[in-house]
Amino acid sequence: MHMRQDERGFSLIELVVTIAIFSVIMGVMFQEIDQASQSSGTERAKLDVFQETRAFMDLMARDLHEAGYPSPRSFAPGVLTLNPMLPRSPYAADSRAAVGLTRIDVGDLWFEGDVDGNGTVAVVQYRLDPAGDNCPCLRRSQQPKANVDPLNQTPVYQVEVQNVKNGTTDNPIFFAYSHGSTGTPLTLPLDFNSAPSAITSVDTIKVTLTVESPVRDPKTSLKPINTLISTVRLNNCSSATSGQYLSCQ
Repeated sequence: MHMRQDERGFSLIELVVTIAIFSVIMGVMFQEIDQASQSSGTERAKLDVFQETRAFMDLMARDLHEAGYPSPRSFAPGVLTLNPMLPRSPYAADSRAAVGLTRIDVGDLWFEGDVDGNGTVAVVQYRLDPAGDNCPCLRRSQQPKANVDPLNQTPVYQVEVQNVKNGTTDNPIFFAYSHGSTGTPLTLPLDFNSAPSAITSVDTIKVTLTVESPVRDPKTSLKPINTLISTVRLNNCSSATSGQYLSCQ
């Protein structure tokens, strides 16, 4: 029995060409799928960094709104421990009273306040740490206030934000203002003991935080960078100036 001419199968050349075309199409499809997967991972990483940074900013703002509370005014005369050896407020070393802002620098923000609303004064310190994994990092310490000078409290830091890209004199994280954020920022650093009048005058803290994503963008091969800015107007209940309880009204 003979095969009819119109019933013959593919030739070897036709089969090779078909396989080659199919391979090219599949290669393009897999490349598109891989790029889409990488882009999705990059976007997730960017979103994670943004959410982490936003949560950090919100936490810092809540903390700052409690700076200086409870103040010495909250106590009856003679209740707090008078310490005439302190360079500023005679009540600064009493663990029951918060003295407000204690240190501000381009990468540091320290203050005292009942940030948890439980009646315990905490010493809160935010500090830029240049060393460590995925650093520079912003770390936070919250410890119950001890009966010591405000600048001598021992911190215990926890990492809050990694891969921070600013925090230098030319590109600060923290700014302090005495007449709102539209005024001229105060020259930093300021602290409770060496610049009491200046730190007492602070009524606004601005935070600018630039954070780099740990994942590179597959198209640009660069790590995306997010910058968030938060401005906190505070009733700065500072006891920094000698001879007065606090500066807020």
